[in-house]
Amino acid sequence: MKKACVLLSFFLLGTSLIAQNLSVSGKVTDTSGGTMPGVSVVIKGTTSGTVTDGNGKYSISNTNGKTILQFSFVGMKTQETAVGGKTVINVVMEEESTTIDEVVAVGYGVQKKSDVISSVATVKAEKMTKMVTLDVGEMLRGKVAGMQITTNDAGPGGSSTIQIRGKGSLAAGTSPIFIADGVEIGAINDINPGDIASVEVLKDASAQSIYGARASNGVILITTKRGKAGKTSVNYNAYYGIQNVHKNFDVYSPEEYAQLKREAYRTNNKDVYGADAVVFSALELASLTNKKYIDWEKLAVKSGSIQNHDISVTGGTENTRIFFSANYQDLKGVIPDTDFKKGMVRFNLDQTIFSWLKLGLNTSMSLTKSNDPGVNNVLNEVVRSSPLGEVYNADGTLKLHPTGVQENFNPLNDLQEISLLKNSKNDLVNIFLEISPLTGLSYKLNVSRRSWNYRQDSYSTAKSNGGSTQGYGGGSLQNQDNNSWTIDNILSYSKMWDNHHFSSTVIQSVNEVNSHYFQLGFPKVPNDLLGVYGLESALSWTPNISGSKRRLQSYAARFQYDYASKYYLTLSGREDGSSVFGADNKWGFFPAAALGWNMYKESFLANFKPLTNLKLRASYGSVGNEAIAPYGSSASADQWDYINNGNKLSGYTPGSMLPNPKLKWETSTTLNAAVDFGFYSNRLTGTVEVYKTNTTDLLVNRNINASTGYATMRDNIGEIQNKGIEIQLDGQIIKKKDFTLGAGIIFSTNNNQILRLFGDLNKDGKEDDYAANNWFIGQPINVFYDYIYDGIWQANQTTEIAASAQPTAKQGEIRVKDLDGNKKLDNNDKVVTSAMPKWQGSFNLNAKYKGIDFSMDVTTVQGLLRYNKYLADYAYGGDLRGIFNGIKVDYWTPEHTTGVFPRPTNASTPGYMGLVAREDASFVKLSNISLGYTLPAKMVSKIGLNSLRVYCSGQNLFTNTKYKSYNPEQDSDAYPESQTVSFGLQVGF
Repeated sequence: MKKACVLLSFFLLGTSLIAQNLSVSGKVTDTSGGTMPGVSVVIKGTTSGTVTDGNGKYSISNTNGKTILQFSFVGMKTQETAVGGKTVINVVMEEESTTIDEVVAVGYGVQKKSDVISSVATVKAEKMTKMVTLDVGEMLRGKVAGMQITTNDAGPGGSSTIQIRGKGSLAAGTSPIFIADGVEIGAINDINPGDIASVEVLKDASAQSIYGARASNGVILITTKRGKAGKTSVNYNAYYGIQNVHKNFDVYSPEEYAQLKREAYRTNNKDVYGADAVVFSALELASLTNKKYIDWEKLAVKSGSIQNHDISVTGGTENTRIFFSANYQDLKGVIPDTDFKKGMVRFNLDQTIFSWLKLGLNTSMSLTKSNDPGVNNVLNEVVRSSPLGEVYNADGTLKLHPTGVQENFNPLNDLQEISLLKNSKNDLVNIFLEISPLTGLSYKLNVSRRSWNYRQDSYSTAKSNGGSTQGYGGGSLQNQDNNSWTIDNILSYSKMWDNHHFSSTVIQSVNEVNSHYFQLGFPKVPNDLLGVYGLESALSWTPNISGSKRRLQSYAARFQYDYASKYYLTLSGREDGSSVFGADNKWGFFPAAALGWNMYKESFLANFKPLTNLKLRASYGSVGNEAIAPYGSSASADQWDYINNGNKLSGYTPGSMLPNPKLKWETSTTLNAAVDFGFYSNRLTGTVEVYKTNTTDLLVNRNINASTGYATMRDNIGEIQNKGIEIQLDGQIIKKKDFTLGAGIIFSTNNNQILRLFGDLNKDGKEDDYAANNWFIGQPINVFYDYIYDGIWQANQTTEIAASAQPTAKQGEIRVKDLDGNKKLDNNDKVVTSAMPKWQGSFNLNAKYKGIDFSMDVTTVQGLLRYNKYLADYAYGGDLRGIFNGIKVDYWTPEHTTGVFPRPTNASTPGYMGLVAREDASFVKLSNISLGYTLPAKMVSKIGLNSLRVYCSGQNLFTNTKYKSYNPEQDSDAYPESQTVSFGLQVGF
């Protein structure tokens, strides 16, 4: 009997051991039946796991009946399956992107996409990072309807200007705020693009009002990547690219420039050509004789390079999850001696201490270093410098005046004689604590501190173009530091009973920003040997120091209700108190409401099988704008220095701005209506949205009567309106096992106009314009106010000239249209023309065949007018005087009477040149095109990798525009936009 018990005990023990060491295998496929290699299979709660092979198969051991397997893959829903007693488990993975129940970030929380009834647009990281650029703003171009991305600085380390739904202020800031993981950051490029998981753009008042005072120009929420429980994964992404420049204009060739100078001289020489020895300098004449010409662009514009290296580590357990990344960026500009380097690190931690207590940490730091020796002036010299002359002296040094003419400087000289070094440090620490004492109830404490330090060392030698006129070197030292801190207390509650769902969020927030600025200018340094470090020897110094503090205290709440996920109501509001406003109006309250109806869930649409989604939504509410400098409502004093008995003394007088204790919030009120739809399992999805935003109490500096002793006063005036239509369509045209093809279209309009300004000051019964600032009732904020070009006066029109509004005009000069026919040109003959685009749009295409992927983005802006100073201004070679070269135009001569530009003249700038300098700056741009190949998982697993992709990409390879520049979004002397061709590598370990 005893032996039997022992044998039974061994049998049971063996059975138990076998049960604890089950081996499970299976196959993972997608919804179309296609195999899925590279899927992570992990035993939940451990780091033990594997990945599927090239056929989607896997095998995992050390499991038991209680084991839960987690299946995860980028872009797919994570699946969990209990092993039980099974030895074969097959799994079908579903795409996240095809479901309307994916989670999107909203202010101070998240929501299912199907429950969002405000205007929130989502951009996933994979759509952004196909663009090879270090500017996150540029990555968002053409991705969101109603969001206009404009190149602000195309140079190394440059950025873009982002505007959401038009320009809503006359003088206050119009940039959206940027929130990363719940914390406001200074600029969108403070975030490493490789760290971004998704971007949400809040466009209407219902979405924005939770941010109140900071949200009148829109909110961009950035969610960074976080750690995941399971096997530790390492990803490395690197690319290297070559950058070149393509311009949309021609300058005069040497022969054409020579003829321009001859024509300019002829006009003021009784229509007789002068001898070349008289028209040209000795250096220019020698160049014409020996035909040794100068190609300034070839000398000053070179090929640049861009490289980016990004490595990230993610992993952890169910209780501890980490994400770490490091990034290095290196750009060498197309202009010599312009460069930019940046290093960034990030560490995100999520720690579950108890089921009801969680802690988290988000930290990031970046260091940047750049050099930019004033390229605007360099490019200006490149465009306008004469191709006749000599670049170098006999000893090989640069010739300061290559043509021998005092006005012409050598474009290469400043690149050699000017240094502008910039260094900055940006760091952010965010700690949060979340307590969930009851089901549905949670409290979150969010504490963050951000600091930004900047230093700029600038020096121009006595040999620089500017220094040569004084015989001294000079420069400046600049230091600036900003630091801010924020404390958010967030209380959330959610409750569901039957078909009723209620949730609420209540927020209390305090924010403070401190800024300090110091600059020391030293314009006269007798010796260039030490550069900026020789400032002690300067003959004079000019210090400039300032500091400011601004505080914001806020209370906000949002209440959401839905019935059966069909009928939705959201009420939200925020009250903000800001230190920048007057004592009487520091607080502002900004409420909003939204309604939504998921029509596709109604029984009367149940039989319409193609319909997957149909939602109607509308919202109405207000947000505020405090984007003005501190102390704008307070009295200020100006320092005045004087000498008394040989001693320098200082006194103070009232500043030039009259204080305004009644200064208050600029407020934007928006009505938004939209329909979201989806057909055929969301193979075709789209949104059509209309909006109207009225902004009142506009913050401006208005001129006041000088008899008051002040020149200006910060005040609230008038009203602006922005209204528009936004359409976004996305479709999966082909969706097969080995081949997918998708496309998207975005179209948006914005109609901007000024409704009110100062009122009816002259008592004529209508609102008054403010022509001094080009502000006109019923017109957009940005307009041209000028005469109308009416051609060129011809030689046979002498009688008509004498009887016109331009009786002293000569043949070849610009003719101006006399609209009222009173024989004089005055304001009645001027017209207002919008300088703002009529519409913008984008088209994207993406395809995948087995391991090959392809994407393309085309963007367009239409109906945009810009003033091109290179077609009119003396300093930019646009006045046809022959002193400078310039952009080639079709000018009038007695032999060429069809020219649209006036006759060249070396006496003075032809009149009304600005009328021919306004150009259509509409454009169509191939923003991005990319081709990649992902190696089979079975192949890369043999070398110990999880994934391996190689790709090539091109940016801005083609731009179609009539605007004569390097970039239709910028002036011609701005840093030129580059065409980039790059090659990259993505590796997963």
